[in-house]
Amino acid sequence: MSEEELQTNDLISSMDTSDGNTDGDTAPVEDFDQNGLLLKVAVNGITVQDYVKRLQESDILVAVDGKIYREGPAKLREIFDSKTGGEAKWLLSFWRDGQIFDILINTPIQSQFGLATQQETDWALEQFEEHVFEEFDSYQNYEVYRDPYGVCDILSMDKDPMAFLFPVLWCMKYRLYPPLFALLVSYGVTLFVNVFLFLITYLVLSRFVFLSQNNIMRSFTLFEGKNHYMTIASSNENDVSALVKKIDPKNKIRFERHAVRAPRVVHKVILKEN
Repeated sequence: MSEEELQTNDLISSMDTSDGNTDGDTAPVEDFDQNGLLLKVAVNGITVQDYVKRLQESDILVAVDGKIYREGPAKLREIFDSKTGGEAKWLLSFWRDGQIFDILINTPIQSQFGLATQQETDWALEQFEEHVFEEFDSYQNYEVYRDPYGVCDILSMDKDPMAFLFPVLWCMKYRLYPPLFALLVSYGVTLFVNVFLFLITYLVLSRFVFLSQNNIMRSFTLFEGKNHYMTIASSNENDVSALVKKIDPKNKIRFERHAVRAPRVVHKVILKEN
């Protein structure tokens, strides 16, 4: 478990004990007159669970699953409560610092909401008109880590089958040299002792690397002095890279992929099964 996750668990535990809310009940949510304004995460209204997702105070909620959201917090809670288990999955679009970004969640937003100003609402909706969506099923979350000099690493949160089939190649792919060295030493020693011991070791380590790949990448990224900067949902890493640099022009992407994507027409609304 990474240092960041340990700190998060400590914060959650302290909040649970201080609030005295041990029955798991959520506070009632009421709607209010919005006059066409968008919802905005309230000052001092961010919860630890949403902070871990790297949402911020004053983030403006623009759309839910590709559709502009003009309802209140109670209606939003109803949307979250309508799905449970494996079906619980929503694509939320937020406006921050003049840019629209998406985040994929499978647990409801717990933070308190206020209202954006009329000018902020106009800016967010205007920016949303230029925002395009891919197929809903193609989205995944990317975690962006940044050091004090603005150098960013983008980590995919999807499981990579290469981590199980070829752990050495997976470590080389993500430039994880310490675990790569540990794997090579383990393989060399066990192969020298007994070929069957080598096969068992290979399978055990392959399973471990596959199941722990996200934590392995997070741990070594934090070890390099980077902190969790943003979580962005996208269908590809190139779009995440472009967005991170738009949010702050000083950001630089380490090991950036310079692939050029062919232009294509993308539908505005995400179509989902009823």
